[in-house]
Amino acid sequence: MNGFSRFLTSTASLAALALMTGCGSDLPPIGEVSGLVTQDGKPVEGVAIEFVPVEGGRPSMAVTDSEGRYSAMYTADTDGALVGKHKIRYEVNGAAPAMPAPSDGEFIPTSKKPDMGGKNKMEPSEVEIVDGSNEINFEFIAG
Repeated sequence: MNGFSRFLTSTASLAALALMTGCGSDLPPIGEVSGLVTQDGKPVEGVAIEFVPVEGGRPSMAVTDSEGRYSAMYTADTDGALVGKHKIRYEVNGAAPAMPAPSDGEFIPTSKKPDMGGKNKMEPSEVEIVDGSNEINFEFIAG
């Protein structure tokens, strides 16, 4: 095979690879989103937060850690949320309890949710995500 044939073969291979993997990003504008969820100034672990775009589109998800911190994910490979207004939905799951095995070997699931003390509303309930970095903190307040 001469040099020109190798060049054509290499170019064709690269073009095929580019078509299979895609060139550039097909993602819409995404802003990074992170923050803290608290109740009476204390962090709340195990809060699942969903950022639902008001204008439609894929929602983003986040879950708070033991320090009440979260970081939103648009996809498994992409951090953040769509740029624009979002309604906030949430569920309080609490810390994952230790699951001791019963003596008879049967698995018995349990659920332990933190006592929200009648504070069942998280504010803000709607947020605006901008391009770049967004720090959005949430507080549980009396509903």
